[in-house]
Amino acid sequence: MPLRSLADLQPGMVLAADAESPDGNHRLTSGTSLTETHIRMLRGWHLREIEVEAPHQPQDASTDAPEDAAQAVLSRFVHLPGDNPFVIELRRQALARADTRVPPKACRPAHRKPDAPAGVPAPEKILTGDPVLVSLPEVFMRIREVLSDPSSTIEEAAAVIGKDPSLTAKLLKLVNSAFYARTLRVSGSLPPASVDTLTRAVMLLGLNQLSTLAMGVSVLPLFRDIPADCVDLRQFWQHSIGVGLVAKILSARLGDPSPERYFVAGLLHDIGRLVLYKRIPDVSGEALARAAESGRHLVVVERETFGFDHATLGGMLLRKWRFPESLEQTVWRHHDPMAADVPLEPAIINVADMVAVATLAGGSGERLIPEFIPEAWRLAAISPPDLPEIVAMAESHLEVVCAMFA
Repeated sequence: MPLRSLADLQPGMVLAADAESPDGNHRLTSGTSLTETHIRMLRGWHLREIEVEAPHQPQDASTDAPEDAAQAVLSRFVHLPGDNPFVIELRRQALARADTRVPPKACRPAHRKPDAPAGVPAPEKILTGDPVLVSLPEVFMRIREVLSDPSSTIEEAAAVIGKDPSLTAKLLKLVNSAFYARTLRVSGSLPPASVDTLTRAVMLLGLNQLSTLAMGVSVLPLFRDIPADCVDLRQFWQHSIGVGLVAKILSARLGDPSPERYFVAGLLHDIGRLVLYKRIPDVSGEALARAAESGRHLVVVERETFGFDHATLGGMLLRKWRFPESLEQTVWRHHDPMAADVPLEPAIINVADMVAVATLAGGSGERLIPEFIPEAWRLAAISPPDLPEIVAMAESHLEVVCAMFA
């Protein structure tokens, strides 16, 4: 079969061999009739050539998924208002990716319990009972001090962050990524060459923005010991980064001058779930299984099982760590943004979470598309026709940004 450059692909061409993304999370199978969505996705994978057969008549993007894959997608939308224009477009985007998106691994807790376990610790006890969460890395605490001190200088911030070579490398890769280049280009501050020092990075993004980004990235290694039967950490961070990317895109569309805090809020929005998986894995595994078996949202089952949910716990953790109050409140209220004093930021994360769960790789344990909150979508100031571009942009950068955090 002939090899074709991705630049030469046209709708209707048929794959003669499987095409797979470099990380193995997405796959188009042999025999797939390519649509515009497929072609855009393949180009986002940065493949050079693929094998194709003679063109077939193009199919509509909403109907090109295999029946079983399409049904699996539709089952995740059943609780949403089926006639809402946003839901219709989001469902269409999800269906277009149904045969390529590898679903998150299901939780299979090792020990099932017939009844809800008694004596779930209070949130405060969960947070104070783990020495890892209490004794934070020195670099984190130093960054926090810089962020809270209005007299801190660019050089001081760069010196503090630079004490952690791994963190420095991640931040410089992120600032030099195509995704950040686009943001800097829009703001008119795109540098003529790569950013090779933290001082330049601080000058480009701003002291508060880079320090907030550094704090968010520095907490990732604290959760490496999560039991595998609760969550796949790789998929968890894929989802979290996906929410961060979508949130940053949405904030940029609104002209917000501080989009990095939205990326960090997306990165950490489900951190409360990691605390639950780390501290009470048996009970958390049971909640995951119950949510799957009952067809209800995991956040609802969390409230019934624990007496609180992951968003509350995550907000409390960020308060304990003395993150900026806006980040704490955004994480705390991302499932109930209209209850926040300033609802815009949690509303952006709420919308980004819904988009990411529906269309992007990864997952934090939730099988269903999150609840649709009309007021949050109004605050995000997007229309249904905007969704394809937003999803495609986040999708095209997700794999590269995830690799930076590996």
